[in-house]
Amino acid sequence: MEFRNNNLFTLFALRRSGHHAVMVWLAYHFNLPIFVLNNVTPYKDPYLTSRFHNGWDKQSEWLVHMGDIEQIRNVHKDCLIIGFQDFNITDLEDGRDVLWERQRTVGESLKVFNVLVIRDPFNMLVSRWYKPGPVPKLIDDSEILDLWEIYAEEYLGLTNILKNKIPVNYNLWFSSIDYRKQLSAQFGLDFTDAGLNVVPKSTAGHGSSFDGTSYDGKGNEMKVLERWKFCQQNQRFHEAFRERHKLANLYRKIFNYDSELESFMQTIGI
Repeated sequence: MEFRNNNLFTLFALRRSGHHAVMVWLAYHFNLPIFVLNNVTPYKDPYLTSRFHNGWDKQSEWLVHMGDIEQIRNVHKDCLIIGFQDFNITDLEDGRDVLWERQRTVGESLKVFNVLVIRDPFNMLVSRWYKPGPVPKLIDDSEILDLWEIYAEEYLGLTNILKNKIPVNYNLWFSSIDYRKQLSAQFGLDFTDAGLNVVPKSTAGHGSSFDGTSYDGKGNEMKVLERWKFCQQNQRFHEAFRERHKLANLYRKIFNYDSELESFMQTIGI
């Protein structure tokens, strides 16, 4: 069998979950050519629905528009990364392939990984609120936190919707080199942190919600685990999490203890 892609990574994440940073970090593990199809539409041709494409090279800006789609589609790739955002993964329980006509549109892949990236809900939600640039109509706070609970259950293995799944804890990925080494090993890769401090410059993502791309080259210095503090006195923030006992329970099972966040949760009774 002829393989068009040596490695195919399909990422599932909620917006502002740090998954673009994880994509960059992954990309730096591979030889060229590497291609990224970001924020594709489920059950459609990913090459035709990607919001922006990237032909990765070490000098290019991240996720830039490219030329001939069919030429990109058919070239042999060491790595292809496809990203879905805000997708309800329970839709996959009917057995349909989220990649439409996979063999024709994406091609055969030697190694296939489904990667679920999760960030704590408090920092994720605040980062969504503060997203720079044109803001598309996003689902409301209640819906996104419902969806976060679905991702959290899948992360913990309480559900097993995604096959060949590698769950990624963004908070831990950001803060722990030992955890990143563990992930590289799970992917069967020789560890490198070369892409760790690259801040994605996507035309749609605008880098970090708070810092833009100003931390490019020093991404590990960003305060991505403290964004929630901007809203800790915000009434809307309190109301979004009030009565979210299930969410609080899942959060405590996934993320390291944070005394300040724990104090906040106790303040609102979760």
